[in-house]
Amino acid sequence: MPCLQKKDRKRNNMSTSIHPTALVAPGAVIGENTVVGPYAVVEDDVVIGDECTIGSHALIASGTRMGRGCRIFHGSSLGTEPQDLKFGGEKTFLKIGDFTTIREFCMLNRGTHATGETVIGSNCLLMAYSHIGHDCRVGDNLVAANGFNLAGHVTIGNHVNAGGIVAVVQFRCVGDHAFLGAYSLINQDVVPFASVAAAPLRVIGINKVGLQRKGFSEQRRRTILRAYKILFRSGLTLSNALAGLEQEYPDNADVASIIAFAKSSTRGLVRMPEIIDTET
Repeated sequence: MPCLQKKDRKRNNMSTSIHPTALVAPGAVIGENTVVGPYAVVEDDVVIGDECTIGSHALIASGTRMGRGCRIFHGSSLGTEPQDLKFGGEKTFLKIGDFTTIREFCMLNRGTHATGETVIGSNCLLMAYSHIGHDCRVGDNLVAANGFNLAGHVTIGNHVNAGGIVAVVQFRCVGDHAFLGAYSLINQDVVPFASVAAAPLRVIGINKVGLQRKGFSEQRRRTILRAYKILFRSGLTLSNALAGLEQEYPDNADVASIIAFAKSSTRGLVRMPEIIDTET
């Protein structure tokens, strides 16, 4: 895989900087004002947007599509083959949005024939040693602390935050604005706006801090918490609780998102215990 020197880059803007020790394949497309660091490897059929930074010893594998303003730190591997025994070498992709930061030694696999792609949204931060498995869908504005691990086919909503050493089992879903506490093993679906704690896994209330930072009023937060109590603590079956929420909050967008998420869940919901923090 030859090094692409500045004088050879007819397809790239001359403001792009590629370190002499980096290996950049001829079929790679590198955007303007992008920096590729020492000993980085960029394979064929890679598209890297403008104003990105590729750190030293990073691997950007074939099939990766990266937006603008992304920062990839030392030793991370992006777009590598999925860790799936059913993978047969088919052409698949890893797609990363704009202004996403991937810290040291993260590994993001591309998709399989099941969906064809793994997708990471914009403005995300994946801290060191995180792993995103094949066919995952990660929304915008994820902030995940060190050791965040997603198995295959996981869906993460927008504005989700996760503490350190969190793992999500395959095919599970996490709703928008959720917070996943450190050391959590997410083996069921997490409803939007929830704050989840580990050992035992449970919903302990709404993601109060996260919702405040996003401008949710006290009344909105109280309504969400009231919806949780109907959903989890009313003694009703799930279908009856959802029907009750539809009747009590027919025009509330936040409650509607909880209802839609619960109805679509196929793996069961992380539940709320009898005693919770009722602060909004």
